[in-house]
Amino acid sequence: MLNRRSLRVKAMQTLFAYNQCAEANGNLGLAEIDEVFAPDLNSMEAPDHEKLKANKEQAKKLFSSKVSQIPLTDNETFSKEAQDSANAAFKEFNKRSKQDFDHLSKQMVNDAQALVNRFLEVISLLISWSDYSRIEADKKSKIDPERLLVGDFNFYKNKVIQFFRDSSKVQVALVKKDVNWEQDEDNVKNWYKEIIKKDDAYLEYRRVTNPTYQQDKEIVDHFVKQIIFKNNLILDFFEGRDIFWIEDKAIARSLVTRSIRDLEESSIPKDFGIPDFSNNWEEDKLFFEQIFKLTIENDKEYEEMISVKTENWEIDRLAITDQIILKMAITEMLNFASIPLKVTINEYIELSKNYSTPKSKQFVNGVLDVISNELQSNGRVKKSGRGLIDNK
Repeated sequence: MLNRRSLRVKAMQTLFAYNQCAEANGNLGLAEIDEVFAPDLNSMEAPDHEKLKANKEQAKKLFSSKVSQIPLTDNETFSKEAQDSANAAFKEFNKRSKQDFDHLSKQMVNDAQALVNRFLEVISLLISWSDYSRIEADKKSKIDPERLLVGDFNFYKNKVIQFFRDSSKVQVALVKKDVNWEQDEDNVKNWYKEIIKKDDAYLEYRRVTNPTYQQDKEIVDHFVKQIIFKNNLILDFFEGRDIFWIEDKAIARSLVTRSIRDLEESSIPKDFGIPDFSNNWEEDKLFFEQIFKLTIENDKEYEEMISVKTENWEIDRLAITDQIILKMAITEMLNFASIPLKVTINEYIELSKNYSTPKSKQFVNGVLDVISNELQSNGRVKKSGRGLIDNK
């Protein structure tokens, strides 16, 4: 099942992408200012290089101040040309940032919802292997019938695999979401020949005459747990195709194994439903979107909060991942009344362990502990619900 930790990871990744976009947009703004104050080579008049240089430096300084939200000193003056150029560049910066926000927030949700595709990919792979087993058994029966084992057709006739073949909802979803292995047919065949056929459990299964439903179920469960989600060759393929596979694979494995576990011999294919990846997607989606949105909206405030608690470090010297983790944690502390502070702190410490520097765990733990105590002391954190009174 999808859990909040998975959503935090995806939100963190998206915030990292947004920060990269913001940096690129800032550089574009500076380049636009360079272009505005570049000498006009087509002009008949000699350019005033000193004036152009001064205006360019003023415009860049003003633009950078607007982007960073760091005010300039009151006694600084800027030419009208510099102000106009900085304002135009900043307008474009905001426009691009808004486009990036809309795109990334939508893509973030789509990536989470696409987790059901991982379920379908695994089911489709199992069906493909089952089909290859029949093709090989057919060839063997025609070329050298004496080599045919009693159970060479077992996997093709496997009742669990057949259930997914006969499920209209699975088949419709496979077509609708365009999930198939046609483009990777060579990989699928190679995995079957080099991994499945050499697997001891499968060799034993092929020696069984008329396997029971339980035996059919056990071999499919074995393929999922011990091969698809354990074999490095297959895992590397999934990871190379999908950058989110490392985070998604545990959820995909859970969806598939749970579906297989819940099947009974009396189960009817038409009654089977594609598994939900969240117990309450609307609630999880709101949490997901708000973490992303509020962290961006309050970036400057949270940056200042962190700076005060890290006096020996300039904020821009902190690992970008640590900055994002700390800001997300503060967002969660302040805006989600039903999540205990202990849970929030532990979750973001866990993120720092898995996605940041070796020393990040202790650093994040220390900063969040101080900030959480301060937020409680000044009454900014208000938790509600059972078990949330004592959050220390």
